[in-house]
Amino acid sequence: MLGLVGAWLCVDAADFYVSPSGNDSNSGTSPKAPWRTLQRVNRHVADHRLSPGDGLFLEGGATFDGGLRVEHAGGGTPQSPVRITSYGRGQATLRPGLESGLLIRETGWITVSRLNFTGAPGNLGDGIRCDRDRETPERVAGLVIQDCSVTGFGWHGIMVDASQRSMGFEGVTIERCLTSSNRYAGIMVYGGNPAGRRSRPHAGVRIEDCVAVGNPGDPDERQHHSGSGIFMDGVDTAVIRGCVAAGNGAACRNERGGPVGIWAHACRRVTIEGCESYGNHSCLRDGGGFDLDGGCEESSMVRNFSHHNHGPGFLVYTYSGAAYADRDCQVRENISWNDGAQSTGYAGIQLGAEDGCEITGLVVERNTVIAPVESVAALRVMGRSIQACIRGNLVVVPAHGTLVSISGFEHRVRFEENRYWRADGKPVFLVDLQWTLPALDAWHNATGPDHRFVAVGEVFADPGLRLPRTPDFRSLRRRPSWPRLSHRFLSEFGAPEKPGIFGRRP
Repeated sequence: MLGLVGAWLCVDAADFYVSPSGNDSNSGTSPKAPWRTLQRVNRHVADHRLSPGDGLFLEGGATFDGGLRVEHAGGGTPQSPVRITSYGRGQATLRPGLESGLLIRETGWITVSRLNFTGAPGNLGDGIRCDRDRETPERVAGLVIQDCSVTGFGWHGIMVDASQRSMGFEGVTIERCLTSSNRYAGIMVYGGNPAGRRSRPHAGVRIEDCVAVGNPGDPDERQHHSGSGIFMDGVDTAVIRGCVAAGNGAACRNERGGPVGIWAHACRRVTIEGCESYGNHSCLRDGGGFDLDGGCEESSMVRNFSHHNHGPGFLVYTYSGAAYADRDCQVRENISWNDGAQSTGYAGIQLGAEDGCEITGLVVERNTVIAPVESVAALRVMGRSIQACIRGNLVVVPAHGTLVSISGFEHRVRFEENRYWRADGKPVFLVDLQWTLPALDAWHNATGPDHRFVAVGEVFADPGLRLPRTPDFRSLRRRPSWPRLSHRFLSEFGAPEKPGIFGRRP
């Protein structure tokens, strides 16, 4: 019976073809009688809408001027999505000039694949933009973007937007896409940030095996961050897996907050796993590798590799006015190598909470932090109120470096069974940016008992760490790398020698 229903749903499905050798007066329903322009496609979609199983096929290897518009156009079903893709050999390229390459609005169950989008100098749009202009009780479902390249757009490479809407998209998949040289961000799933928000517009998002490189940020934007690689905001249940973010954010000059290679903001149950983020920058703030920010709940960063970033390798941070409390997050089995540039105040792993908010239930476990000479510390805890367990980590700094810096007011931090080493054999821990200690458990507040932190089972010992060759920043990696570190505590402390996610992948 289900099979008969599926067949009935697809009975009116039609395929339409577009080729530079075609003619807009053709039927467009076969490769032998294709349309010629994207304007003809847009006219058909506006006049007739799209039915389940419909296909829009652009000739592979060909270039088309203009963009595609799919607005209030019906759409597909879970069994029969609408397909927008290339046919024949290679991938079709869309050149929309100053506008967006593909706009999808209020239309669900669409699969976009095997297309290139290239913006012109001065572009003012997004490569692929999916947004909403209606308030409804349900999310739009079934958006899939696969194997696309998006470069040179004035806003975002790929944008899934629900600004000022309580419901956005669900069942979103973005995989094997390359986004580069887009001004505001490579990939963004954005829920807006209205004051007092108590809902997350998006749900069920998966970003996998994507690359975001050289998205610079806008030097004239001083009110908001720009230049991130991959960014999620206002999402309930999501995964970012096997992605690479490199060389993003160098032009951002926002003083309040800046870009990050891969990060989540005001999200719940987001996992960032098996990714690499390196060489990201900012003229002022942030410019780090990974981040859980602005009230993330039940989220984690697991087995990621961050290195040579301007800002922190791994940041967990919440600020005054964040829409949610930050609770029950994890930072596990990651590697931070040479993160935190000189005079930035950033560390390999950094935790911070501003006045009026707190971080609770945080676990920072089995990470390896290898700090550069110029960083403020390998691990830094700062701000007002952080409740965290920091255990089983390997922390290494060069001569004259600081292992841990802790400052602030109402923290409840437990340091447990961590391993520390400084290259000159002299342990240095910093409290309140002025008191230098040989060990965390040596701290005594002269004005009375200090319960902000406790250290148990801490060991200062040479791990015999052997580092691989510094990665080549000039080579663009399509898949994350993982440094094969060797040290004495390999089986007990710090990140695993081999990240499990890559061992499971073909």
